[in-house]
Amino acid sequence: MKTGLLHLHGLLPWFLIVLPLVAIITSLIGEKNEQVSGKPSKWVLFTLIFTHVQLLVGLVLWAMAWANNVSGMKEIMKDPVARKQMIEHPTTMLIAATLITIGYSKAKRSTNGRARAKKVAIFYGIAIVLILAMNHWDKMAFLK
Repeated sequence: MKTGLLHLHGLLPWFLIVLPLVAIITSLIGEKNEQVSGKPSKWVLFTLIFTHVQLLVGLVLWAMAWANNVSGMKEIMKDPVARKQMIEHPTTMLIAATLITIGYSKAKRSTNGRARAKKVAIFYGIAIVLILAMNHWDKMAFLK
């Protein structure tokens, strides 16, 4: 089970790099071409769904790692690799998922197409930067 979750968790970041970019571009193009409906585009919603799936898989893996952890927090904080894996990466990804959720929620409530596209671009853009900055590039599937 853990191996399958690790592979899934290594595959989904590729979608979380591409999907927010597509969501931002489609929102900006839709706003520019005045193809604005009463709700955000499907790409914005797909990004939210994939983000939450990735977050849940990551939280399960994180809980499994903590359950198997024999060293204490003091040892984790001394080791830079363990600190990144157990503290920095999950915290940053939780912030990125929160930003995507807030961005979707604000875009959904927005009645103006320009404001909707701007909110998607800002929140999703910051989330992309966080995802790119704190990803485990060496452990991603299909990168080896």
